Amino acid sequence: MSLRKPYRSVNEQLRILRSRGMAVDAGAGHVLRREGYYPIVNGYKDLFLDRKACLTAGDDRYGTGARFDDLYALFLFDRELRELLFSSITRAEAALKAVCAHEFTGLHPDEVNPYLNPDYYDSRCRPSAMALIDKVFKRILELDGNPRNRGDYGGKAYIRHCMEDHNGQVPLWVLANDLSFGQTVWFFQVQSPAVRLAVAESFTGLYADTHDRPRRITIKRLDSIFNRLVFYRNLCAHDERCYCARYDGRANENVYQAIGDLGYLLDKDDYLELFGRFSALVARVTSTMPSRSQAILSAMGVRERELADRAEITLRS
Repeated sequence: MSLRKPYRSVNEQLRILRSRGMAVDAGAGHVLRREGYYPIVNGYKDLFLDRKACLTAGDDRYGTGARFDDLYALFLFDRELRELLFSSITRAEAALKAVCAHEFTGLHPDEVNPYLNPDYYDSRCRPSAMALIDKVFKRILELDGNPRNRGDYGGKAYIRHCMEDHNGQVPLWVLANDLSFGQTVWFFQVQSPAVRLAVAESFTGLYADTHDRPRRITIKRLDSIFNRLVFYRNLCAHDERCYCARYDGRANENVYQAIGDLGYLLDKDDYLELFGRFSALVARVTSTMPSRSQAILSAMGVRERELADRAEITLRS
C-alpha cells in the first residue's frame, strides 16, 4: 500500500516549498529540523496561498511574494500569543477557584466535604452535578471504587495528607488545586443560583477594587467568558494554532474577544500589561508583513483602531 503522506527529508521538504512558489532562504532547513514541517507549513500556510492557482494545480501554490521567513514569523507570533494568553488565563483560573471555594464553603461552613452532596447543586443540573461528583471529586479523593485510583496512583500528596491525617476532610480550597480549569467552570455552572450569584458579586467586587469605575459582572457574562477562556486555554496548553481560532466556530468568538474577557477578571494593572504586550505583538507581526497585516488582524477579530481605543478605555476605567 502506498503512503498518502510519505516521509520526506528536510531537503525534499525545501524543494517542495520552492516548487510551489515559496521563497526559501538558507536558514529554513535548520528551522524545519528544529520545529518540523507540519506545525509551521500546514499550520500557517493559509494566508500565503494563491487559491486560484491551488485549484488549477490540485495542490498548494503560494502567492507572489510568499516567503518562508514570513511564514515562520507568523508561527512564532502565534507561539508568543499562546504563551501570553495562557499566562493570563491561569490567573483568571486561580481567581475562579478561590472565589468558588470561598462562596460555596461559606454557605456550608460546618460540613465535611459538602461538595460531595448532590443536594447542594442546582436541581436542574442534577445529572451533570452527579457526574462531576462521581467522575471528578470521588476520583481525586480515591472514593470511586477503582483500585487503580488507590494509594499513590495519580494522587496528589496534599490530597493524601488530608485524607490520611485529617480524617478524610479535604476542604474545597485544597481540592480545587487538583481541578482543571474546565472542571472548575463545570463546578461553577452546576451550582445553586445562590452560589452563582455570590460568585458573580465577588468578581464584581474584585473588579471594583482596582478600577475607578465599577462594573457589574453578571452570571450570564461569567458563563460566556469562562466557556471561551477554557477553549483558548486548552488551545494554548496543547500548542495548537490560536490567532485565528474561533470558539464554537462563530466569527465573533475570536482571540480578541478572549483578550477582552480577561479585562473583567484581572486586576487593572495586570490587564494593562497583558493588553500592552498583546498590542506590541500585533504591531510587530503586522509590520513584518504589511501586505498581510489586514488578514492577520481580521483573523483575530481586531480592528486596528480598536487597539488604541481599548487601551485608552482601560486606562480610564
